[in-house]
Amino acid sequence: METIAIHPPFTHFAIAFPLMLLIIHLFHVINKKELDSLHLLLTFLSALSVIVATITGIIAHEPIETKLEEIKAFGYHQKLGLLLALYFVILAIVRIIMTKTKALNLVFTILLIIGVVLLFIQGKLGGSIVYENMITPWLK
Repeated sequence: METIAIHPPFTHFAIAFPLMLLIIHLFHVINKKELDSLHLLLTFLSALSVIVATITGIIAHEPIETKLEEIKAFGYHQKLGLLLALYFVILAIVRIIMTKTKALNLVFTILLIIGVVLLFIQGKLGGSIVYENMITPWLK
């Protein structure tokens, strides 16, 4: 498999796991339920999937680095990817601390919503890099 092809499959998990976590988290908050082991598992899977998507992005861009440097959105996409990896590690740490204190529940909720919104922005940037700048010109 070419290194450029490894990134897209992992990006889908990096969006799906955090979105599932947000849905389950809001369900727990709205119904005033205790956070359970599924919530904790999804938190770790979310952080791991964002980290793996970032790593595969770093690996995948190397063969086409000169082409990507011409695309304005790539710089933002690259920086946001690195930021999101760190962001979701911090989110997982907040979740671990939450097992001992409930005071961070609102903080976690706000951070998770922001994180998911940033992931959607990241996906839009990535999609524009691929479809608007690489596939569409190639088809013409």
